[in-house]
Amino acid sequence: MDKKIVVTSIVAIIVFSMVGAFLFSDAEGAQLDTVMIDGVEPTEIDVLSGSYPIQRNLIICTMGEPTGNIKCFIDWITSDEGQEIVSKEFVPLPESERTTYDAPSSDVVQNINVGGSTSIQATMMMLAEAYKEKFGINISVSGGGSGVGASNTIQGQFDIGMCSRDLKSSELEQGLIPTSIGKDGVAVIVNGAGVDGLTLEQLSKIYSGEITNWKEVGGVDKSIAVIARDDASGTRECFDKMMGPDWVMKTDVVKYNSSGGVIGAVRIASGSIGYISIGQLKSI
Repeated sequence: MDKKIVVTSIVAIIVFSMVGAFLFSDAEGAQLDTVMIDGVEPTEIDVLSGSYPIQRNLIICTMGEPTGNIKCFIDWITSDEGQEIVSKEFVPLPESERTTYDAPSSDVVQNINVGGSTSIQATMMMLAEAYKEKFGINISVSGGGSGVGASNTIQGQFDIGMCSRDLKSSELEQGLIPTSIGKDGVAVIVNGAGVDGLTLEQLSKIYSGEITNWKEVGGVDKSIAVIARDDASGTRECFDKMMGPDWVMKTDVVKYNSSGGVIGAVRIASGSIGYISIGQLKSI
């Protein structure tokens, strides 16, 4: 992937965060690049094919086959209209998996309760708002995590559960029916690193602090400034899970609460590395 931004001025700023401060200076001509992971580019095609390593499935689930207005809403989410909203943050379904939908019944007064994965929550709120504007159906959206999404749907507290992972066999055995609404992929971006690719192992060691200079992975002789999303981020959750169960991020990492913050920091910080949702690559 040849997405680049050329930074033509010399910039020096101090970025403060909960984890400390970095002095970022940028030399003229530095570039903001995406890098391959394990030899695979962070494209929607490679995420959908399963070849890109930093990704996960995004699932909504119901107790048994959905019916009535709940089915209408789910069919709308997986239609072209709903997937346009999903694509703002995530990798949408391929066209071959998209559905058509029927308008919900206006004779049924119903508030659809949706809850679970915090990674999907913001996107689901946008979907709920758009659906209400179009059809007048009230949809309540809450978080709690993927486990809560599954368990509360089984218990009848949610009409639709949100899970940023595949359903467990035990959840399927209790009657949950999954519907895929897209995938989440995480793209790694760098500035002035001198590399066009990293292995997943190298990436994990950069973020754990075992690798601190780009020359250790075939790049330039320059210290690595590590930038990450904040602890509450769904993108951060996806990234961390792909690093392994016992992996721990180093403490002196500058964290941002948005993809835009990460992009801006990497853009001005020569030698820096960060990550964003693949859906956000279009913004750079």
